[in-house]
Amino acid sequence: MTSPILESIANAVNYGELPENWRHSLDADRFSDQKSLYDYQRNALTLAARALYLYFGRDSGILQNAALPDQTPARKDNLYDAYIQRQVDVQNIYRYESQANERNRKQNPVFQILENYFPNHGDTVLFKHLINRMGFWMATGSGKTLVMIKLIEYLHRLIQCKQIPERRFLVLAPSEHLLGQIERTIEEFNQSGLILDFVPLTKSMHTRQGLLGDTATVYYHRSDNISDVQKEALIDFRRYENDGKWYVFLDEAHKGAKDDSKRQAYYSVMAREGFLFNFSATFTDSSDIATTVKKFNLEEFVGEGYGKRIYLNQDEFDSFRTRNIELTHNERQKVVLKSLLNLAFVSICVGKIRELTGDDSLYHSPLMLTLVNTVNTKIEKEKNDLWTFFQTLLEIATGTFNSDIFSVVKNELIQDWKNSNFLFGNSDDVNLGKHEELMSGITISDLCEQVFLSREHGALQIVKSTDNKEIAIQMKNADAPFALIRIGQTTNWRTQLLRGYEETLTLQENSYFSNLETSSITILMGSRSFFESWDSNRPNVINYINIGGVEAKKFVIQSVGRGVRIEPVRSERKRHEFLYENRHLFEDIQDLTRPVETLFLYATNRKAIKSVLEGLKSEKTGKFEIIEGFVKADAPKLNGNDMILLVPQYREASRNESSDYAKFALNSAAFLRLGLYLESTPDAVFLVRDGIPPSTLNRLRKFVDPSNIKLTSGKEYADLNFLLFRLVSHMDSTEQFSDGVRKLNDEEDIVHFRKIRTRLSWGEARDLTDKIIRVSRGQVSEEETKSLALKYAENKISLEEFQRKINGASELKHRNLRIKHVQKHYYLPIVMADSENGDFIQHIVKEQSEVDFLNGLETWLETNKPEWSGWMFSKIDEYLDRIHIPYYNSETNEYARFIPDFIFWMCEGSDFRIVFVDPKGTVHKSAYLKIDGFMHLFETNQMPVKFKYKNCNVCVRLLMFNDSSSVPALYRRFWTLDYDRIFGKNC
Repeated sequence: MTSPILESIANAVNYGELPENWRHSLDADRFSDQKSLYDYQRNALTLAARALYLYFGRDSGILQNAALPDQTPARKDNLYDAYIQRQVDVQNIYRYESQANERNRKQNPVFQILENYFPNHGDTVLFKHLINRMGFWMATGSGKTLVMIKLIEYLHRLIQCKQIPERRFLVLAPSEHLLGQIERTIEEFNQSGLILDFVPLTKSMHTRQGLLGDTATVYYHRSDNISDVQKEALIDFRRYENDGKWYVFLDEAHKGAKDDSKRQAYYSVMAREGFLFNFSATFTDSSDIATTVKKFNLEEFVGEGYGKRIYLNQDEFDSFRTRNIELTHNERQKVVLKSLLNLAFVSICVGKIRELTGDDSLYHSPLMLTLVNTVNTKIEKEKNDLWTFFQTLLEIATGTFNSDIFSVVKNELIQDWKNSNFLFGNSDDVNLGKHEELMSGITISDLCEQVFLSREHGALQIVKSTDNKEIAIQMKNADAPFALIRIGQTTNWRTQLLRGYEETLTLQENSYFSNLETSSITILMGSRSFFESWDSNRPNVINYINIGGVEAKKFVIQSVGRGVRIEPVRSERKRHEFLYENRHLFEDIQDLTRPVETLFLYATNRKAIKSVLEGLKSEKTGKFEIIEGFVKADAPKLNGNDMILLVPQYREASRNESSDYAKFALNSAAFLRLGLYLESTPDAVFLVRDGIPPSTLNRLRKFVDPSNIKLTSGKEYADLNFLLFRLVSHMDSTEQFSDGVRKLNDEEDIVHFRKIRTRLSWGEARDLTDKIIRVSRGQVSEEETKSLALKYAENKISLEEFQRKINGASELKHRNLRIKHVQKHYYLPIVMADSENGDFIQHIVKEQSEVDFLNGLETWLETNKPEWSGWMFSKIDEYLDRIHIPYYNSETNEYARFIPDFIFWMCEGSDFRIVFVDPKGTVHKSAYLKIDGFMHLFETNQMPVKFKYKNCNVCVRLLMFNDSSSVPALYRRFWTLDYDRIFGKNC
């Protein structure tokens, strides 16, 4: 299976080392005043930033001339090299070929389009020329639209600061529903800052792209209406291709195989001088997968706790297949009754959860979703899937079904659960068989109450909506409707199939569907077209009737995506075991939560549904899974209290331009040319061409002075216009100053141990987790051993689990990993790779310099004892943790972040030390710039600055743990290979 190659390329780029403009232009935390982004959405945006930097900004020459179209080939070569370095078979990615004879040329219409706009080599358009694209393979319900809109905001900011070329924005989606959803999401975004003006593409020829201030124009069109002809509904792409200067965003617009879909060629042509962004929940083409920059499909979405586990029922709805219409009513009644009992069971679990906790806000009200292939009233009733299901549902609701099958169905369901068939989500802790007693106790009265909202059977009536777009079904002896039919033929159904039923008109203004989260509806029925542009936490059961096969792949994935959302606690959209702060809420009810956090699937073609969903699974070694079992270590006790852990904090303020620190670096020749350019060019030219107002020009002319510029021998800028924008950005930038210290934030500052990931097989990953848990425990206390023994005696845990939990360890091995209980480390255990050959696991200690440092520290501690009342230390991960030292990089004229590998904390009385240690300690100019930043923040005249925190006197130190023989005298005091210096009392 093809892997997301671009994602691995982007992951290799250190986001913290991107230039300041590239980092500060991205707000990856907030979408609107009411909505923040989830970590996977933030990760998608930072990965996109890294890949865009590889394309637009990696080479300074390309970056400085970003607005010049003739730089596009150089940019494409730049990113192409990154693919080549990954040893990718580029011959099989987006390769369009044509044979020499005319007949074969006509058989490849895609090549015919592309050859007019791209270089071709021997009648072949190579991947290199189509490389400016990236995909976001993200599950339905994961918030792809939010990522798309934030990406547009990011590109707009980069255009403003001249980091990427100015291009128009174009959003393409295959339906009015999706475009409407995007427009509504943009309206929410617009309330919080930048205004995105959503404009039809047909107006692009008559309007200028809005990029001034905080407004940007975003054009849109139906992707399936892009063509090579101009008609009423279709537009000719050649009229709007704008010399290829578009940033194109495709939302589920990738339909069609790449070798025969002309629309894919149109999109490529329109983005050839810009970039193509492809968003979908259902990538299946290997080319789309290879160019994916963020893979968070249904498997990852569920696997990382953001969705319900997915369970596929063993039985098939054979009795609903058109070819099996001769089967008895009993068969149909059994399979519908089974799904209804499943729904009732989950509803009872929710009721018990709320009763036991006293919290009615926990979880959702369960819902059954029935999706059918046919609803047409013009065909025979027996071939109308929805009518067949409705008739069977009617028999059960009114009590005209064979009640003898009720107990049989319950027993079959219990047997199904004992052979759990989970497709997604680790099912080891979901023993549905535990609920045999609860299921056995469900009565027909319980079923009526939970599903039909009545304590007993009765007649049905139709609730007619004011807009005729839906039909609600209600028991006459109930107070609210329980079922809703949402199809395009509601009028025909009412007048033909439902004629004779008593009708009543709903008094509510809004539809039941638009208020689905709070409505009484327990069963929602619809057809194939009913899978886009709605979201709900409520579905727990989905029935697929006569839906399956290759042609249903997209529909199945999308509809399952509608059902997996979960929200145990309001605004917390993860399964309960992932809610670290709220786990105490679930300790006594977790067996009840498992079914509520499961999506149960029933189908007429079970094999087809299983094939579609299992097709999403990655190869065993191709996907990274989070490893759990790490725990925070107990802090040392000082005077009976936990030792506090402090970290530096910073504040932003205007730069002190008279200071030598953070001056703009420029060589003498460029400095002279710039001065002449500013003096000789009229103000009107800068205003009209570059949008630089006179007030800013006056500031620039004053700023371009030897007192503000650091004249160097090397910093050249070939493009003076680009240099002007860099200077404006520099003048307006803020500097980070030291603002004392603060208490460590456990949820933000050091978090990488919660996100250690591996792509080991499931069995190996479980073995690794068991070892991590054992080492994290160290020696199990006598009290805990007694508690575990009691649980074993009460059959709450197995003998194997009891033995595993009481057998602690100080160090274990797994492959080339050492899992070690290292004293005084912030979390336990530390996982180290004996070599850097640890590609199967992320965010552990595997740099050889770090491994050597830890080994040396342990050896030192065997014979030495730090003279501090309390001390701890921690690894810092450069990608995930937020502890850093800001510094000014004069080589790039931008602020950057220095992230040392370790932080130590030491306390004795009122003295507190924070010591950063970087074992790499590279002897290089970049290291000296980082030390300059440290001295600027934490020293005065080479003496440490003392900070106060409550009754503590705090100072911050930095040590580069390496040989100092070639280090200049000014910096030599920062280098050491002596562990004594880490724990020294002198600041």
